[in-house]
Amino acid sequence: MQSVFYSEARNNLRGIINSVVDDCEEYLITTKNKKQAIVISYEEYNSLKETLYLLSSKNNRDRLLESVEEIENGSFKERELLD
Repeated sequence: MQSVFYSEARNNLRGIINSVVDDCEEYLITTKNKKQAIVISYEEYNSLKETLYLLSSKNNRDRLLESVEEIENGSFKERELLD
């Protein structure tokens, strides 16, 4: 994660946006008053929102964690997808 002050971010906003979108970089922007904000791509934001949604249900969260454990333990079955 890159860290820049507000004035630098303001002067280089196009470059920061390009870096965020093209290189998946994240930026922490800090003001003189120590207020902070993170800049991430719209794609990354949507991914985070989807993850939060999927984990918001206890049943879904438990099933996802169970699936991860199965993969880590090698106790999963590989299946062919049907058309």
